[in-house]
Formats: sequence, C-alpha cells, structure tokens
Amino acid sequence: MALPDSPYRRTDRIPPTWDGTLPLDLPGQHPPPLPKQPRTNYLLAHWHGELSLAQSYWCNSVLVGLGMNLVQSALLAWLNQAHLSLTHLLIVVASFAVARLAVSVWQVVGTLRAAALSGSRWAIVVNILMVLGILATIGSLPTEWAALQKIAAGASEQRRFSRYTIAPDADGQAILAKGTIGVDYADAVADAFKSHPSIHRLVLDSVGGDVDNGMQLHDFLASRPDITVEVDHLCASACTLAFIGGSQRIASTHSSFGFHQMRSMIDSHASQAYVGELQEKYKTLLTQRGASQDFIRLAFAKQGDEVYSPRADELFANHIITGLRMDGHVLTAEQWRQEQFLYGLHMHAHSRRIGDAMALIRQQWPPIYDAWVRRNLRLLDTPENAETDRAYGTSMWTALHEARRAAMRTVTADHVRAYATARRDLLQLISQRLSPDACGRYLDGIGFDAGKQADAIFMANGESYANLLAYNDPKRSIMVDWSLGARELSQARSAAARSVPLRPGADFHAQSCRQQVALLDGLLALPPLGSDMALRSLFSQLQ
Repeated sequence: MALPDSPYRRTDRIPPTWDGTLPLDLPGQHPPPLPKQPRTNYLLAHWHGELSLAQSYWCNSVLVGLGMNLVQSALLAWLNQAHLSLTHLLIVVASFAVARLAVSVWQVVGTLRAAALSGSRWAIVVNILMVLGILATIGSLPTEWAALQKIAAGASEQRRFSRYTIAPDADGQAILAKGTIGVDYADAVADAFKSHPSIHRLVLDSVGGDVDNGMQLHDFLASRPDITVEVDHLCASACTLAFIGGSQRIASTHSSFGFHQMRSMIDSHASQAYVGELQEKYKTLLTQRGASQDFIRLAFAKQGDEVYSPRADELFANHIITGLRMDGHVLTAEQWRQEQFLYGLHMHAHSRRIGDAMALIRQQWPPIYDAWVRRNLRLLDTPENAETDRAYGTSMWTALHEARRAAMRTVTADHVRAYATARRDLLQLISQRLSPDACGRYLDGIGFDAGKQADAIFMANGESYANLLAYNDPKRSIMVDWSLGARELSQARSAAARSVPLRPGADFHAQSCRQQVALLDGLLALPPLGSDMALRSLFSQLQ
C-alpha cells in the first residue's frame, strides 16, 4: 500500500502546533525531586570545615578570639571586686582555662579543615597562622598550669586560716572573734551582729590571716560607727587592718599589736600587685587616722613572722587606739600618760611591791608622785639604751627616798624600826649571795652585776618601802627630837667607823658595806627613844 506524499519538503520549516492536550506522564519518565538538606549546626559546621575559609578564619578564629579576650578581661575585673576565696577562685580560673582551651581546639580544627577543603591560595597562609597559634597555646600551657598550682597552694594555705570562732561572750555583751582570719571571716562577724542587734562591741583576738577578709571587716566596721572594737590579747597583721576600721578602738593593758608587710599567698605577679595595692590602701587609711610617716615606715618595715609592736603611748600618739582599758576603766591618752609607769611596775612580779609603794606615794604625797611621772615623761623622748634605763632607775629611787624622808615625820616607831631591820637584812643578803664588794657598790650607787639575785634585791626593796608606807598617815604628826637623833646617829657612826674603818684600796666597797651593817646594828641596839630618833635622822637623808 502506497502512502501519500507529504505536502512538505524536508527543507521546509514546519511551525509548531498544539492540540490543547497534555502528554501523559509516564512512570519513571522524570527523576524524583532531591530531598531537602538538613540545616547543619553552626558549631558542627565549623568543626567539620563546611564553612568558607574566610568565615572560619575571620569570624570563628579572629572575632571569637577577641571575644574570649574581652570575656577574660571582664572576668578579671569581676574577680578583683568579688573577693572570692582562693578555693572559689581556683574553680573559676580552672573552669575558664578549660573552656578557653576547648574553644581554641574548636577554632583551630575547624579552620584547618576549612582551609583543606577550600582550595584557596590563602589556605597556606591560614595554615601557617594556625600552626603558630597551636605552638603559642602549647607554650602557654606550662605557665597556666603553674599558675593553677600556685592558686591551689594559696587556697590550701587560706583554708588553714579558717580556724576561728565568732560568737557572743558569756554575758552577751560583746561578739568574740578568736582565731586566724580566714574565708568568710568578715561575713561571719557581720552576720553575728545582724543576729544580735543589741550588741555593739567586738573583741578581736587574732594573729592575722587573709588580707581580703581583713579589708572587708575594716569596711564593715567603718560603716558601723556604733560598734566599739576592742583587743584584749593579740591583734597582728590583717587583724590590725580590720581594727582601725572601728570608730572607737580600745586596747587592754594586756594586749599587743603586731604590724608588718603584707604577703601574697599566691606567688604570682598579679597577686603580688594586688596585695601591694591593698598595702598602699592600708597606708592611706593609717594616714587618714592620723598616724605619722615614721610610724607607718616602722609598721611595714618588718617581714615574715617579725612584727613591729608599738607601746601603748605610741598607739595613742598615732591614733591607732582611742582608749586603753585598765582595771575595768577605759583611760584616755592623757590618763595613760600618768598611769603607764605605775602600771609598768605592777606588770612584773619582782617589781610589783615597788609599784605598791609608788601607789601609796601617789595617795600620800601627790607632788612627789607627779614629779616622778614628769621626769619619766621627759625620758620617753630619749633613745632606749642603758643610759636611759639608768635614768628611769634614778628617777624611781629619787621618788622613794623623798617619800621615805617625808614619812619619817608621820610614820610610827615600829614601822621605822621594821624598815631599818629590812634594810640591814638586804645588805646582808647582797653580801652573802654576791659579795661584800657588791654590797658596798649598791650602797654607793655604783653599778654592779646582780646576776640571778637582781629580782630578789628588787623585791626586798619593794617590801621594805611598801611596808613602811602601808599604814602611814601623812596627816599624822610625830614629835621628832631631831637634835637627839643627830647626837645618837653621830655617836653610832663614830663607833661603826672605829670597828670597821674605811681604807682606800680594793676592799673599800666591802668595808663600806660592813660599816653600814655595823651602824644599823648599833642604832637598833640603842634605847627605844634614842634608836627611833637616830633612825629617823638617818632615813631623812636623801640617799
């Protein structure tokens, strides 16, 4: 069967036509649509190197690095204000160090992978920079590890400081803070006053400790002028910093203060610089209180376990204390100036009876006592040396001899006789326990080495003077026959000189001692009236 010829030649252009129908969709004729790619986490995308090299380097390495530096600076600023314990500081610093190391690993690994997949000519430069960053990080690890070890050592030392008790006293009149100043010490004191609002007295007893807590307690006390701060035993180092924060600052006569340089518990430049700032602030606070530059220099001249322990008058003069508690009374600076020398005698067992005698002199003859105090006050401004010590001794014996002379007009005969007997016994004690030469030197006011007998000699003197004045009445008037006394004394001296003559030579002082003992024996052996008058004449002489 023959097909009809097409009306179109092959070279003819046939226009397209459409009959308005759609072709059938045959199965498998078109590929299925591609599934949507899941959105990759940005952190993982960087880690896998899926980001562009520019984004990985400039955003995730450079900008994130700058951000970490800003976070570190903010963290350091916060730590300077937060006053964390070193244990908490260790936790914060260690956590940040781990976090920064993790971020650094994430930055470097992601950037290196992005460089490897990028095919960019800049990949070589980025790789070099990343290698340098890796080397810098590895190089800093020993330093950071050493810093963490130092903080850990400081935290361990600080925890040893946290051995304190803070509680009201038995009478509920004061908060007692005893022990080393450790972690949360200042907060514990503040909480104690918050729990006991009726108490307005803080008693410190501490060898010192954490400077930060000392400064915090100082600031708390400065904000509470209603709280009186007292020290009845010891306040040293950081305790003194806390103490000067009080408005009213009372020391007891038994207390002692210790000042020295502040020490950092962490051996690092940053920590030492921080402690240095605290020390400069402490100096400023002392200056504001009224301390002299000489006092401040001495206060921070000592290092380690050595401390500068100023006397009470120095504490008053530099406004470290505002009062001194003695026998239940709080003395002012001027009152202490009058009391300090008598108190010094009462402090020691060997001088206590001399102190009793001086207290009796103050009651019976105030002018003699006041003159003694004035002489001693002048000596306070002289350097402490052997010559000054002798001057103090001369001042005391002058007062005792003046009081003895005055007592010869008012004291009863039995007390005069008891004093003479005690005087003779003292000379014999020195002669027997030391030597007759030492006895003579004592009589003549010449220095001698009393050795272990010094306390016994001092105590015997104190007993004799205190017993002489104990029952004396300065208003009493004894009829003294001075002419009779002078005659009897002259005769007794002549007899003693004949029995024990004084000859120049090596035995001169020994002979002087024996002659004086002979004189006292002779006077005590006289008839009562003559003996009494002669002894009064003898002891009326200022010797």
